[in-house]
Amino acid sequence: MGGQTLTEIVQTILDKDGRLKPGFCGIGRLRGKTGDDYKEDEITVLEYFFTNTHSNIYCATDNMPNELWALVMGQYARSNLTGRDRLLQLLHDMHEKEKQASVAKLAEMIRSGEDVSAMLSGHLRKAGKFIDTWGVKYGHASLRDSGTIRICFEGVSQRATKFLEAAREGAYQEQSTRALPFTAENLGVPYEVRGTRYEKILLDLDRRLIELYERAYDKLLDHLNNKFAHKRAEADAQIQKALGRTDLRMRDRGWEGIIKSKAFDVARYLLPQNMTTSLGITLNTRRFQDMLTAWQSEEIMEMQVLGAAAQAEARKISPELMKYGNRSEYHANIPPTLRALHRKFVEAEGAGKDFRYQHYDCVSTLVHAPPDLQDLVLASILLNGGDGRAGIEELKKVVQKLRFEEKREIARAAAEGKSRHDIFNKAPEIAAVVFERVYDIGAYRDLQRQRGDRQQTNRYSVIGYNMPKEIEEIGMKPEFVAMMHEVKEVYDLFKKEGMHAAAEYVPVMANVLRHVATKEPVQCFYEAGLRTQPAGIDSYRSIAQQEIRKLLELMPVFQGLVPFDDEYYDLGRLPETIRMEIDYFKEQIKKGKI
Repeated sequence: MGGQTLTEIVQTILDKDGRLKPGFCGIGRLRGKTGDDYKEDEITVLEYFFTNTHSNIYCATDNMPNELWALVMGQYARSNLTGRDRLLQLLHDMHEKEKQASVAKLAEMIRSGEDVSAMLSGHLRKAGKFIDTWGVKYGHASLRDSGTIRICFEGVSQRATKFLEAAREGAYQEQSTRALPFTAENLGVPYEVRGTRYEKILLDLDRRLIELYERAYDKLLDHLNNKFAHKRAEADAQIQKALGRTDLRMRDRGWEGIIKSKAFDVARYLLPQNMTTSLGITLNTRRFQDMLTAWQSEEIMEMQVLGAAAQAEARKISPELMKYGNRSEYHANIPPTLRALHRKFVEAEGAGKDFRYQHYDCVSTLVHAPPDLQDLVLASILLNGGDGRAGIEELKKVVQKLRFEEKREIARAAAEGKSRHDIFNKAPEIAAVVFERVYDIGAYRDLQRQRGDRQQTNRYSVIGYNMPKEIEEIGMKPEFVAMMHEVKEVYDLFKKEGMHAAAEYVPVMANVLRHVATKEPVQCFYEAGLRTQPAGIDSYRSIAQQEIRKLLELMPVFQGLVPFDDEYYDLGRLPETIRMEIDYFKEQIKKGKI
């Protein structure tokens, strides 16, 4: 274990009044500008809207209008700016449209005690006519997010994000791994290994991972450009056909973006869990209190420290409720108890001993489903159209007598006519199916965000790995496999030394885990539409495709009524980019510029 106890660490980050000291950065580094890096007017504005300008954790104050917070959070996932710097950028962009809404003007109003909220709300309303532009830049879905506790966690580990995003009720915006360079300066050092010989062991492994990542990424760029040169020509033909102009071709930056995204999607399998990132959370105050307790009860010391820091910041917003979100010994005792039970009942029986450390394809297995699932779903739909005299069992008997075409009529009533912007009607929301996934941590990170599921997973470990086929195509399979075994050696060492929490930072995104998801049919429909989109990463698209196919085998009357993409795409971002290029050229033609 590291040299400091949790109490000692907390004493170093909080002052005598329980406030976060300037410079807190968790296990990573300070993100973006802080304190004296800002101009005087910027500090005035930032201190009005946020609880501090000097640390990686800060809350939005009650001065922050919900619509402004939603814009700050919009596309947070695709930006490397901090929440504070995004606010300043947003105000700058607003000033381009509404000249008086400048940072200097806001600072002047704040210092003079004028009604900033009224002025700012007026400009936000006026910005409505620019919503299409803002939607692209700040994110349409994020414009609807709002809540009571609004907090940024910056410079936190990849491992920490899954705990921070655990509440089903939360709205989250996490910086994409595509937006974060895999460099030494973005690595965090877990508290458990700081100042010990294990720190060097972990960082040496990280250094080798970075070197392999950089070589793989460079090779992938050349390989993908050469392999798919014909697809660029095909894209040019689509653009020309759509616009009736043979002189128009996809711009270089569009094509380069496609290739770079694909190259990173493959290379990111080498990212370790102590790689740092940032995320913003919007959550109901009471639920946030529960999460403070969960975080401060975690085995991983980073979570305990982040929980203490978040509690200190949140108390500035909701001092009474937040003082109760403390550590629970009940929750803290569960992980070691479960490990002991696993040794006693599972390992003693030799269960799992045949699961070898090797490559595994991403597979989802249907482990449970009601035998009468389809009839139950159709009965639920009919229940929603009745007056309650007929119960679900009676309705199910009615359904069982129907011909296929009649059952299909009921299914169509719940599914037909839905646009891609509509959510599914909840009438089929009954019963549940259980899927067990064995897939890479990188894919798990994305699918775990479907918090409508009930989810169970093992702690991060090194039971196997998933190697993208492109790694073998560029001739780097031997190096990749060797690196996976180096990762396992360090993980096994940490576990042997009893460093269970520190060991969870060692696995890379390629390492696989076992994830059990329980969900009802409507959630399955929703995930299928969202997670099979072409721009998604191959591994999680494959899981989503497997699961919706298996569900529809159980519910054949819904075949063709649930929209999802069952195709494989060599370059997932190509269809989207072609559409964007066509729209761009249409606008240029309309303006007479080409």
